[in-house]
Amino acid sequence: MSSARVLVVEDNPRIGEKLQEVLSRSGFAATLARDGAAALDLFSRARFDLVVVEHLVPGVEGGRLVDRLRALDDEVPVVVMAASARAQTRLTQQGSGFIQGFLLKPFRVPDLLQAVSAALAGRGSEAAPVGSTSPAPVLQGVVDEGTLAELMVHLLRRAAVGVLRFEKDGARRDVYFVNGLPVFAESNLLTETFGRWLLSRGVLSPEEYAALRAYCAEHHVRQGEGLVAQGVMSHQQVYALLRGQVIERVARCMAWLGSSYVFVEDARFLEEKLSFPMNPLALLVEGALRRSSSKVLEARAAAWASDTLAPTPVLDELGPFLDRLHTGASLTAALKAARSVGEVATSLALPPTRLAAIIEVLSACGAVQRGDAELPEVATLPGAPEAEFVLESPEQLDPSPEAAPDTLGEEVIARYLATRGGDHYAVLGVPRDATPHAVEAAWLDLSSKFHPDRFVDHEDADIRLRAKEVFIKGAQAFAVLADPHAAKRYQERLEENKTQPTARFAAEEELARGEACLARGEHLAARLAFARAHAADPQEPLYQALLGWATWLDATHDEDREEGQELIEAALAQDTRLTLGWELLARVHDAAGRAQHAEDSRARAASLRSGLLARSPGVEAK
Repeated sequence: MSSARVLVVEDNPRIGEKLQEVLSRSGFAATLARDGAAALDLFSRARFDLVVVEHLVPGVEGGRLVDRLRALDDEVPVVVMAASARAQTRLTQQGSGFIQGFLLKPFRVPDLLQAVSAALAGRGSEAAPVGSTSPAPVLQGVVDEGTLAELMVHLLRRAAVGVLRFEKDGARRDVYFVNGLPVFAESNLLTETFGRWLLSRGVLSPEEYAALRAYCAEHHVRQGEGLVAQGVMSHQQVYALLRGQVIERVARCMAWLGSSYVFVEDARFLEEKLSFPMNPLALLVEGALRRSSSKVLEARAAAWASDTLAPTPVLDELGPFLDRLHTGASLTAALKAARSVGEVATSLALPPTRLAAIIEVLSACGAVQRGDAELPEVATLPGAPEAEFVLESPEQLDPSPEAAPDTLGEEVIARYLATRGGDHYAVLGVPRDATPHAVEAAWLDLSSKFHPDRFVDHEDADIRLRAKEVFIKGAQAFAVLADPHAAKRYQERLEENKTQPTARFAAEEELARGEACLARGEHLAARLAFARAHAADPQEPLYQALLGWATWLDATHDEDREEGQELIEAALAQDTRLTLGWELLARVHDAAGRAQHAEDSRARAASLRSGLLARSPGVEAK
């Protein structure tokens, strides 16, 4: 079977080379072009079976490049990559068959191969690779007040391992599950990165945050590692705050009504992500508290006070999680003993807002029946899951400087954080050129320090759990590095994936270059710099907004101006708190004579800026 010839058009060298490498390894003959002009030249001189093109590639903008390709070959399948879903709408409006595939950045390798396969299959090609499709979604739908409770119970019952993705208005959060419990979360919003989160909470000052960014950019390390290296925090403090940030991300998903969700069974993340097992009921209650105002919840508690309350078998099975929602008396026992909602509030002295949130969640889970409300069809759990979890509380979100130093715990957390990314050398704490004897000595030292038996009586459940994980990962690392042949293959794999300065650092450099060009009035140069920044870090809406502004300034006709406005609006759809985006949109509306729209955008920007300054004095809104 002959290989399909694929033309990849991507101006970011790292992304382009990676795409070319992935397609070549999958059996395709992939050729890379780094701008629109080079792509057209290659396409006019050689035959290609498929084109994969970045929507905003320099030289010829994505939509127009497809037009030019269509003029040369009106049948060639085209797959477009873009950071904005609005680009797909615009391209599909060109008519049926204009493009054969669309990939919303960032995407995974299986997504790319699936899109390429589907585009080629639609044309009748026999060159599509086999077995390259992404895992099929197990569950999907739209979030409403009842959906999340049923969904969380369903995943708990199945002891699910996989990724639950929430998406809304261009924003995305991925929640990772192990044994049915949420353990980690990632976001595509720059405002939710670790450093910005610490800044927003007042843990870091603006000066400390600026110094941290500079240090991480220079040494190519994560922000948590930078904080420890600079002496700002200990490993345990970083760990506590990381855990708090992850819990905050997941809790926000619980209040994200109207978002779409997809759950995919996938265990490939297990070796790469941190793990913070969370109480699913605590998350659901937190979401209920965030979704409704205190007045609404108080009104519900008052209205439900006389409603009868009948427990179901699910209540017992959720008991281990439920009882950790309330200190002191058992919440499960109180719910069983009470004949009405009001009696529960009286016996436990629960605030009306929290009482309403708990009853709302338990009703949605099918654990209690309130009055005449119908229970959802939720299957009985087969028993409590075999997994350790930790109750999240406000105290755990912040490090406690008054606490007595825990040298042993600090060492456990430091070694645990070093296991991120699955680097066996980091797990054992040896250099890449370590001899077999040094590897064995490191493993013997680790196995004696972090053996689970040493931590059986440690009062901190997290330390017990992390010591066990370090011990297991250390055993896995030793099994690989102690075998000379396995160690050599592992070294080769590490060299292939050798850490480079991250795309975010490259994007920051292009951002500075673009801003300097704007200051000099060099609009085309600024546009190209912001395009490179956006391509390097498509998850950051700031780059997209500035690209839109530079595109609008550089416009010579209405179509370019529309493109610029669409880019700014797409950035705001991804992050509605992007103050600069609203200010730029106001300028666009002013120039177009849309006075009311301009005033509305300026008012939105002013409101955001004043709100941010009130929370963090001296910090400018981005």
